[in-house]
Amino acid sequence: MKIQFCTTIFLVTFLTLSLSAQQTKLTPYNRSMSKTGSLTFDPSLQPFYHGVASGDPLADKVVIWTRITPDSGNFTPKTVNWKVASDTGFTTIIKSGTYTTDSSKDYTVKIDVTGLQAGTTYYYVFGFEGKYSLIGRMRTASADANHLRFAVVSCNNYEAGFFNGFKKIAQRNDLDAIIHLGDYIYEYEPKGYGDSMNGRFVEPNNEIISVGDYRTRYSVYRLDADLRYAHQQQTFISIWDDHESTNDSYKDGAENHQTNEGDWQLRKGISKKVYFEWMPIRDVSENKIYRKISYGGLLDIIMLDTRLEGRVKPPVNFDDADAPARTMLGSTQYNWFINQLSTSTAKWKVIGNQILFSDMNVGFGAVNAMGQPAITDINAIRAVENLFIDNWESYPTERNSIMDTLQNKGVKNTIFLTGDSHASWAFDLTKKPALYPNAATLNLPTPSPSYTPLTGVGSVGVEFATPSITSANFDEAFGAAATAQFEVAINNPIPVPGFGSVVYNPHLKYVDLDRHGYFVLDLKGDSAQADYFYIDTLRISSNKETFNRGVATANNSNRITSVGTTQATGKTVQVTPAPLNPPNKMTGLSKNQHANAIVITAYPNPTHETLTLNYALNRSAQTEVQMFDIRGVKVKSVQLGTQPQGIYSSKMDVSSLDNGIYFYHFLANGDVVHYGKFVKQ
Repeated sequence: MKIQFCTTIFLVTFLTLSLSAQQTKLTPYNRSMSKTGSLTFDPSLQPFYHGVASGDPLADKVVIWTRITPDSGNFTPKTVNWKVASDTGFTTIIKSGTYTTDSSKDYTVKIDVTGLQAGTTYYYVFGFEGKYSLIGRMRTASADANHLRFAVVSCNNYEAGFFNGFKKIAQRNDLDAIIHLGDYIYEYEPKGYGDSMNGRFVEPNNEIISVGDYRTRYSVYRLDADLRYAHQQQTFISIWDDHESTNDSYKDGAENHQTNEGDWQLRKGISKKVYFEWMPIRDVSENKIYRKISYGGLLDIIMLDTRLEGRVKPPVNFDDADAPARTMLGSTQYNWFINQLSTSTAKWKVIGNQILFSDMNVGFGAVNAMGQPAITDINAIRAVENLFIDNWESYPTERNSIMDTLQNKGVKNTIFLTGDSHASWAFDLTKKPALYPNAATLNLPTPSPSYTPLTGVGSVGVEFATPSITSANFDEAFGAAATAQFEVAINNPIPVPGFGSVVYNPHLKYVDLDRHGYFVLDLKGDSAQADYFYIDTLRISSNKETFNRGVATANNSNRITSVGTTQATGKTVQVTPAPLNPPNKMTGLSKNQHANAIVITAYPNPTHETLTLNYALNRSAQTEVQMFDIRGVKVKSVQLGTQPQGIYSSKMDVSSLDNGIYFYHFLANGDVVHYGKFVKQ
């Protein structure tokens, strides 16, 4: 989702005085513009600069991941060793093996380690040509747990700020996994999404479209120290949202895919392929991401794809008739999902879902052309409501059918986890929280006969939505004053002259629109609780966070039963973290050498007109690319200039070269730091 609100939308003047007394906001976080002096890449990790990762835990297996960045030779396969142990010293090796990767996989390495014990923490490491990776920590799914904890995250825009939330999550030692609900990367060109006030810029220098573009963008993200730290210490359960392909995507198109950007199906396929290369997700046919992960009798996690699998284009207006019924999941995924809900015997059914499942009514912000309140004018209401048309409420037939299944099948303890909105929300799940827009009452909301807010009658579950790690919140999109009004008006009584008071969202029990962070989902036999944590700043690297609220649902209540200031009690057993640095000694592996410049990838290959080199510098350097034919004769030299520390993607024109095989050298301050091969055709 891309927030495109104009500031005036929510400046509803008649709310200003009546709501100011109700405002209970905490002090905004520090917005200092300082930045750190950290290195672009960690030379001690050579050639595993992007770290390690684990994901998709089952009771007997976990996926482990890394990527190698060879100093030379992008034209031969590379064989990587891997080991899994029960301790950080690797005195007890549980599993080991080798894996051969090449440029067709972007030199990524992914192993599905099998034969493991349920509910157990393991440590893993990779080796290549006498060098070794960080040691990673992973955990299998428990088969008989009575207490589970997950960090829930989404929306980590690299340019918008430092990934301090990931740093704090990495330091937790009682999590079973991180559930990532999408928008892991953003596809826009530099400064295309975010203020970049931190001096953090993405590469390549364009909206990503090609295979090489997507790979380069993931590479930039995975060189971030805090994201690398989170992957090293925690096991991920991930799904994509829209920005892993492009904004507001669906099965047959996207808001941010234009006719001059090529075939949509090709771009969609590329985005899925690269996601599966760079993420620790289990490989499956057709790169499908909907799946179930079970934690014994306590929990089933059901992960959905509400983007690329079956979603059709949203309607033009939020109140357009759903005829014929629009589909969010597509028939195959929908039938699979309904079966999972109906047959699950786990106490808690947790749905990993990209977008808001609950209705969210925002017509109280409607204004006319003069900027005056127009909350009874359906056209003005549409202008506001249509800003959220990308959510589940635009697919009401399918959404209501899911809730009918929960009701009619007697499915208890269903929790939807949601990302995308860059804000914190907690809802009771109900079909119609209010009758809205209600033409009989001048399009103002009236109480729903099927839902009682005080008792939760009519609720069939709950929804917890996580804030963004860094992506722009409401206040960053259209100002703190308007956000403060919106935050109070959205679920509190609003006085309407001549009508009384109305409540637009009586099912909304907790909201925060202007802080970044995550929540910890704590699951026990008698309750589930989402504890919301907010970081203090995006502008500098920081290790501070604040607990704000714990939102709970009691066993079999199917509604939110409390919102308080007490955190859920963590696990009594804290697991040993993986070492922060690569080991100094390990059988068969030697100490890494350091480097100040690396080439990460070269694309497209073969090429016709341009060759793009993605590289990183840890200090300012005079950079140059020299090209040679198969006889070793230099045919071209490209001076890239003196470049400061940073990550770069430089395009070089090779259209004048004859078709054939060429070799290139990348030089920094006169030294050859990388050589490779490309084909001109």
